[in-house]
Amino acid sequence: MNEKKDVLEWVKKLRFPDGYASNLGRCVDANKLKMFGMKSHDCHVFMQRLLPIALREFLPNRIWEPLTEISLFFKQLTSSSLTDEELRNLDEQIPVILCNLEKIFPPSFFDSMEHLPVHLAYEARIADPVHYRWMYPPERYLRKIKHKIMNKAQVEGSISIGYIMDEAAKFASFYFKEGDPTLPLKEKRNEVYLDDIVDDDMFEIFKPLGKAIGAEGKRYLADNEYTAAHLYILMNCPEGQPFIE
Repeated sequence: MNEKKDVLEWVKKLRFPDGYASNLGRCVDANKLKMFGMKSHDCHVFMQRLLPIALREFLPNRIWEPLTEISLFFKQLTSSSLTDEELRNLDEQIPVILCNLEKIFPPSFFDSMEHLPVHLAYEARIADPVHYRWMYPPERYLRKIKHKIMNKAQVEGSISIGYIMDEAAKFASFYFKEGDPTLPLKEKRNEVYLDDIVDDDMFEIFKPLGKAIGAEGKRYLADNEYTAAHLYILMNCPEGQPFIE
């Protein structure tokens, strides 16, 4: 029970880059010790990125290693670039991974969905990487057009009229220098114009200021945090690349 509470407290304090995942802290129920309301993309992020880290200190190696292997399998399978050799290796590894999982979970756990990963590596070899074929963009677009429904008795017609109006407004905006004056220009949450920064002596890495997430606060960095921040600046600052090379 304490281990489960520690994991949920850890998830509640996590912060992700903008647009990487939703706020998983809102999905944590500290009273019932469970997570709820996670989207399908959040489940992918949790399984591929967080699960091996969250369970590392609480599970023995014979249980943690198969769970980590299946997480890394999906992480590599959904990467932006894949080679034929990598896919062949994944195709050879996944039967062994599933056999190791069968040693942990009861037989009732394994149904058709647990058998599906056997075919995913071969499918990626035939149909290209997964991120070109998954349904996240269509699902986001479906959510967008559902907001155009004004008459629930005529759903299809309401969506069609809303789409035509948006398309007409978009083409009409081409005749205005600043875009459509009737549509407000909304900046993205972390959008910063570098032209507004006039300090030429500032390092390039410090120019995109961004915006704070949540309440602001101050604290002293620990030695390891200070060293990590120092190393990150040195390795990612364009002014330091000649010295690295």
